[in-house]
Amino acid sequence: MNIIVCIKQVISTDQVKIDPKTHSLIRTSEVSRLNSFDLPSLMIAKELKKAFSASVIALTMGPKISEEVLWEALAIVADRAILLSDPRFSAADTLATSYVLGMGIRRIGNFDLILCGMRTADSDTGHVGPQLAEELGIPHVTGVEKIERHGDYFRVERMSDGFREIIEVPKPALFAISSKMKVSFPSLIEIQDAFSQGQIETWGLEDLNADPQKVGITGSETFVEDLIPIAEKRSCVFIEGDPRQQARSLISKLMEKNLLS
Repeated sequence: MNIIVCIKQVISTDQVKIDPKTHSLIRTSEVSRLNSFDLPSLMIAKELKKAFSASVIALTMGPKISEEVLWEALAIVADRAILLSDPRFSAADTLATSYVLGMGIRRIGNFDLILCGMRTADSDTGHVGPQLAEELGIPHVTGVEKIERHGDYFRVERMSDGFREIIEVPKPALFAISSKMKVSFPSLIEIQDAFSQGQIETWGLEDLNADPQKVGITGSETFVEDLIPIAEKRSCVFIEGDPRQQARSLISKLMEKNLLS
């Protein structure tokens, strides 16, 4: 079985900085990390690799510093790591990102399964998984918690609106893995082995034979027109009186603000 895991390097939420001219995120290695919602995908890939002697490829799109998350994927489970990187890919929305990932997967060729996270910790759209499946013309399921292989199809389980669903999907397919899955991190020995034995391939626009009109900001159907900082206004009000008086006063103030009915 051949598995491709799409991952992303994101910026720590408390370290986000925006370029005032391009309105795009400023990415630096010291404030970037592997998207936490992608870890369950790597865990599922690890289970499937052990069960079916599967081959696992980690794939990401981003600047050169995104190599860091690929090294982490190599330490966890990946046999091969590919970085899709080109200045023309920058400032892409989810549609342009899905196109580039799709072109990368087409170049990889034969695959049975694509895994990805439900969403990312920076943009938090949840678009890329379904858009990538549509780009490739394959079925997809989101919120997957369990995967079983049965010949030419997969049986997956997920929770939806309080019900557990069991869905049979023909391969090849794409599954966005639930963030509720338990995760673990690579050991120091696994990290050392990744750096000593692994390597990262880098593909640009020409390597993918991609349409330059469909990548980056040119290929994006959405864009940030403007950013308006909002100043937080906080005030502290001390409520006096005995506990009963304080409770009545607090309830009254909450009702005035329509926070209680």
